[in-house]
Amino acid sequence: MPKIPTPKRPRTAKRPVTKTAGREDGAQTRRQLIEVAGRVFAEQGYVRATSKEICEIAGTNLAAVNYHFDGKDGLYAAVLEEAHARLVSIEFVATATRGDPDIGDVLRTLLTRAVGHMTQQDRDTWALRVLSREILAPTPLANRMIANQVLPKFKLMSGPVARALGVPANHPSVNRCLVNIIGPCAFLLITNPDWHKQVFPSLSLDAEALVEHMVTFALGGLQAVADNLKRKKSK
Repeated sequence: MPKIPTPKRPRTAKRPVTKTAGREDGAQTRRQLIEVAGRVFAEQGYVRATSKEICEIAGTNLAAVNYHFDGKDGLYAAVLEEAHARLVSIEFVATATRGDPDIGDVLRTLLTRAVGHMTQQDRDTWALRVLSREILAPTPLANRMIANQVLPKFKLMSGPVARALGVPANHPSVNRCLVNIIGPCAFLLITNPDWHKQVFPSLSLDAEALVEHMVTFALGGLQAVADNLKRKKSK
């Protein structure tokens, strides 16, 4: 009796991995590494943190840090950029300063966002702690954050401040006023709330009240500087 051949099973075609899927996987890995690295750098600082520990927590291969960031230095620089963007993004500053807005509205909008992040409820986020560490113990790796985050935001803010002073955006008074406006935010960022209570026991960290005070103080300073510039010009 002739042997009946067993029919062959049709081969299941392998689903091709598209370039789009590969890019999405790579972007997800990059985001995961930044998120985990942010927490580790916030807890241990740049020097003590290791790429090995970050990758173990993130569940990625150690080579991923080199592939996506060219090593630990590049990863830390990316974390600093992300931290500053989470505090106040360039897009947010651009929206607040678009057109010819009132300087009081600009300050109120930006300070509400920044101070809101720095009040008690957000003190545990890694972004604030990473920035705080970098301010207190600066590294050359902050240069990318300064170039890509800090300077573009300062440039956007220079316009409304310059108009309030009645001078060009590159006038030295504009930068001096920006230092005075941003300075209190840096103070809130790097100091511990318990320290506030000891030194300034009556200081309220209620975000809304603090923002209104900072805006009032800034507007008063801007007006005084503008008046002084006018007097010098008239002489």
